Amino acid sequence: MSLEPAVVVLPAFAQDDNDGDASEVAPWLEAYDFASTDVDGLAQPLYHTDDIVLAPTGIGKAPTATTIATLAAGDAVSLDDATMVTVGIAGAPPSVGTLGSVFVADAVVDWDPKIRLDDAFELPRWNTEYLWELDPDLVERAAAAARTVELADSDRARAIRERYGDDRSPTVGVGPTIGSDELYHGREITAEVERLCAAYGLDGFATTEMESAATAVALERFGLLDQYVSVRSVSNFDREPPGGDPVESIDALAFDLGVENAVTAGRAVVDALRDA
Repeated sequence: MSLEPAVVVLPAFAQDDNDGDASEVAPWLEAYDFASTDVDGLAQPLYHTDDIVLAPTGIGKAPTATTIATLAAGDAVSLDDATMVTVGIAGAPPSVGTLGSVFVADAVVDWDPKIRLDDAFELPRWNTEYLWELDPDLVERAAAAARTVELADSDRARAIRERYGDDRSPTVGVGPTIGSDELYHGREITAEVERLCAAYGLDGFATTEMESAATAVALERFGLLDQYVSVRSVSNFDREPPGGDPVESIDALAFDLGVENAVTAGRAVVDALRDA
């Protein structure tokens, strides 16, 4: 018999997946009394209560797409009445959000498919668009739930912000997310990302991460895209500070704060959706 959850939570990585750093999975296992089931095609166990399924996707697009397709095509979980919720960390442009801020995605863009021409690029010439607009009502419900919680801050995040001349505290916002297998950092490449967004008719982006594009395309294939929401907390800036070196600033991470606020906001979203 299939599980019939109200919400499926999709963190990317357990501790073993991320070179010993903090885990996006562990806080959920601590917060709920999950049972676990091994499912063919999943790299991690499927964790579940009566109305929540926790399905770690793995890092990057191929593991994520495989996980989503396994769930949608298999008989272990019925997704017909479930909302799928990505909860995890992300990078962000300093102009858009600060470390520890939470963003609910209203659109997903895949950075990877494009045609590079030395210092220029074009959108793909094949008849496919790599932009997914997410359901606005679901986005607004998720953002409203996320705004009900108090976000944490940290000394490490404040120290990193100081290098950027940034004295903001974490807040909740809404904006596009960029999914990419490439972990990029620096002013030159993020300028290209902004150009790609403009080519798709978007005025910039809020977050950048490695799983959302794969999640969106897999859910779309199964007619489930309107049941998807992405909640990300900013663990790092996507470029160097003014006068800085991207080789140095790529390691300026408020990793623990990002995971903490992602899960804090994510739990509020999950609880709001399961009670709807």
